[in-house]
Formats: sequence, structure tokens, C-alpha cells
Amino acid sequence: MMSLREALILFINMGSDSFIRKYCLDKFHSNYRLCSDDTELVVPSIFVKDDYKRHMSINTETGLWRCFKTGEVGNFLKLYSNLEKCSYREAYEKFVFEDFMNSYSTPRKFEEFDPDKIESNLEESEHFKVVEDHPLIQSRMLDQFKFYIATGGRYRGRLIIPFINRNNKLFYFQGRALGDEKPKYLNCKNLRSSQVLYPFDYGSQEPLYITEGVFDCLSLQAVGLNATTTLSCFTSRDQMLQLSQYRGPLVCAFDSDEAGTKGRKKFMDLAHWIRRDDLLTVVPLHPFKDWNEILVKKGPDFLKDQAEKTLKLDPLYIQCLAYDKGHII
Repeated sequence: MMSLREALILFINMGSDSFIRKYCLDKFHSNYRLCSDDTELVVPSIFVKDDYKRHMSINTETGLWRCFKTGEVGNFLKLYSNLEKCSYREAYEKFVFEDFMNSYSTPRKFEEFDPDKIESNLEESEHFKVVEDHPLIQSRMLDQFKFYIATGGRYRGRLIIPFINRNNKLFYFQGRALGDEKPKYLNCKNLRSSQVLYPFDYGSQEPLYITEGVFDCLSLQAVGLNATTTLSCFTSRDQMLQLSQYRGPLVCAFDSDEAGTKGRKKFMDLAHWIRRDDLLTVVPLHPFKDWNEILVKKGPDFLKDQAEKTLKLDPLYIQCLAYDKGHII
């Protein structure tokens, strides 16, 4: 069982992934591959000789790792002690009192981001036609928002959900299937989805709700709440850097399923990385899975009332939520 001291170190690791990432990249030089939005480092196993197939994976945010060849697993301190050929205690003392504190002393610099300055070449948009009174939009009670139908090209026959900035420029979109086409959502290619947030009121200081999907985001905007979406249940570094510039509280409003619970933990860890502690969360009321379902089945007043019942997002809340719903995180 992990000791209290080890648990503390792992918690510190969550806020010090810049050191973990830099240390691992330096240690393995160019012999690695980055995956999963650059959060997973695939390297040759330190337990296998000449492991050219790279059987070892390291999470660059938490420092947790696994060797798929030998089954060895551990936290960053165990990895550190193996690489530096020292005891676990020596690794602890060196990491905390020397390397980590040196890297932690200077505040992190953030990149400036302005969605109005995004330059995009959306050639497919010439095939988009404004659609009104579409059955899908009406069934989702989102008639007040603008949607398109693609009449040609790669997205032909799909409902186009536009991302329009304050200069009225279309800088991104999703194409939603209206039938059984796969995938259900087809993103445009000018930007990675992990770089994008759905446009919201950037100047507000009211709570900003962050959802998994566009329809949930629009449902909350429809009842007067400031909302955006990360387009999945896992927030990227790029998205969190954008959110770091928002002056109001951040509300993680992911779905109520297991993926949503895991997404909340990832969101919390990244928020600590940008030094944000004004974190709130809210979970769609059982038996509803998401916010649009509540809007459709219970109406706008009920939706707004439920969405405003926020709680503080912290490690204890995550553990209680996972236990209550039987989720594994």
C-alpha cells in the first residue's frame, strides 16, 4: 500500500509535469514517441536489453509508467530511482529537495490566445447551406442557433455545427451524421479538435461551464449560462491554456458516465498545472446522461436550476463520485 508520503509525492507530481516531461525527454534523448496529445511517452524498456520495439509507456503528466514486456509498473519516484541507480529514499530526497524545487520556483508562462486571430482555410464551407427547421435541431430544442447542411464535398449530407468567432468568421466546424454514417462526428481538418474550444463570452466573469459535446454546450448557452466544449471528455493542454485566461470560475460539466468521471480527474489535474484552484463541477441529474437530454425532457428552467448546483472540484470529490457510481479511475 502507498504511504502518505508517496501519496503526497504523486499529488505533487500532478502539478509538476513540466519537470517530469523535461526529465524524461532529456533522459531518453530522441529515442521515444509521443502519443495521446503528447501526454504519453513510448520508450525502450529500461528492464529489457535493446528494446527497439519500445515496450515502455510513461505518462508525462503524472509520471506513472508501465513496462508491457515485463509487467513492471510504478510512479515517477520509482522510475527516477531506477534511472539514477539510487534507492527510493535517495530519489525522494533528490527529487523533492533539489530537482523539483528548482524547477518549481519560477512561475509558468502562458501562451496568449485569441480565437479572433485564428487564420483558417475552410474550402469545404462553399458547400454549406443554412438550414432552418431541421427535425434534429428541433428535437434537441436548439432552434435559436445557426446550423448548415453540407450539399457537397467530404461532408455531404451532414449537419454542420459552425464555430464562429467575434469577427463573424467561421474558423472550425463539426459535421454530424444524420443517418448511420460513421463516424458520427467528422471534424474539419484545418485545426486539431484538441486545439479548439466552442466560442463563449470571453469577457465574462461568470462561471464558465465546460462540456464534452457541442449540443450540451449549446443547451447551457440556451438558458443563459456561459458555456464551451472540449469536444471530448478529455481536456487537452492547448484547451486548458486557453481556459487559463478566463477570469471567472471554471465548471467541469462533463457527462455522468465513467468516461465523464475520468475526464473530470484529467481536467482537475491540468487545471492544477496552470495554477487554477477556482474549480467547480456539476453532474447531470440521474437518470439523465447529459445536459441536452435534461433540456429536452425537463425544459429550460429545470436545466438551469440543476446546472447552477455546482460543487467544488477536488480530489476528494472525484473519489466520492467514482465510489458512488462504481467508476474505476
